[in-house]
Amino acid sequence: MPGFAIEVRDLTKRYGALTAVDGLSFSVQAGKVTGFVGPNGAGKSTTLRMMLGLDRPDAGDARIGGRHYRTFHEPARTVGALLDAEAVHPGRRAVDHLLWMARYNGIPRSRVTAVLEQVGLAAVARKRVGGFSLGMRQRLGIAGALLGDPPVLILDEPVNGLDPEGIQWIRGFLRSLAAEGRTVLVSSHLMGELQDTADHLVVIGRGRLLADTGVAQLLEQVSGGRTEVRTPARLAAVDALANAGATVAVTGPDTLTVTGLDPERVIAALTGAGVPFTGIAEHRAALEDAYMALTREHTTFATTDGDGTWT
Repeated sequence: MPGFAIEVRDLTKRYGALTAVDGLSFSVQAGKVTGFVGPNGAGKSTTLRMMLGLDRPDAGDARIGGRHYRTFHEPARTVGALLDAEAVHPGRRAVDHLLWMARYNGIPRSRVTAVLEQVGLAAVARKRVGGFSLGMRQRLGIAGALLGDPPVLILDEPVNGLDPEGIQWIRGFLRSLAAEGRTVLVSSHLMGELQDTADHLVVIGRGRLLADTGVAQLLEQVSGGRTEVRTPARLAAVDALANAGATVAVTGPDTLTVTGLDPERVIAALTGAGVPFTGIAEHRAALEDAYMALTREHTTFATTDGDGTWT
C-alpha cells in the first residue's frame, strides 16, 4: 500500500501570549514508524490537531500527501487518527460505534468486522464501551483509525492503558503497518516502547524542533563510542588502554569505561599487554537517556530535587 508523506512547514500556533507551536518543520515518511515526542506542554497535541484540521494555525501549514486534511472528501480512507480513546459514548456498543463511523464515512459494514478481529475485540463487539478497560478502549480507537484502510495513521499515546500482552501486540502491529508501506506517526511518552518500535524520531520542546533523526543514529550519537570493560587487573588495564590512545574512566572496583577505541581495539590492547579481562561490552544508551539529554533544557513543567533545585 503506497503511503503519503506528512509535511509540516513553519507551523505556528499561539494562544494569547503563549506560543504553543513555534515555526515547526518536519516530515514523516511512508514505510516507517515515526515517534513524535516531547515534554508535557511541548506542543505535540496542538500539532496533531492542526494536522487533522481541528485547530487552525496562525502561520505555516501541515499537509498529508500534499493536501490539507480538510480537503479530503472521505478523510477516513486516507488518514486514520486516534487522539482520545475516551471520546466514545459509554452507552454505545463497540460494534455500533464502528458502524456509525463506517456509515458516516461511506465505508462498507464488512470493514467493521475486519477491524474488530484485527485488534482483538471481536469477542466483545456487542458489549457497551462503558464497561471497557482503558486498554480495550485503546484497541477500539485503533480499530476506528483502521476502518477506512488508510495509508496514513496518526496515533496519540496508543500504548496508554494496555497490558503487557497488548503492548507486545501493538509493537508488532505498528511495525507491520509500516512494512505495508503506510505512514505511521505515533505520539508517545514511553521511550522504551518507541526504542523497540520506531524507526525515526521527531523531538520537540516548547513548540520547536529539537531533533529529526533515525532512532539508531540518535542512540549511536548518545552512546558516544564507549566500551565497558570488566577486569581483575584494573591498574594494568588503565595503563595498557591509555598507551593505546584511549581515554579511560574507572567506574567500579573491577570496571572501566573506555572511549576512543572500539571493542576490537580494546581487546587487542589488553591482549597485547597480557592484561586479563572477564567482560567487554559496547555501551548502548537507552532511548530514554537520549530523550532526556535532548529535552532537559526545554521542559515546561519540572520537579524539584530534595535541595529545592528545579529539574
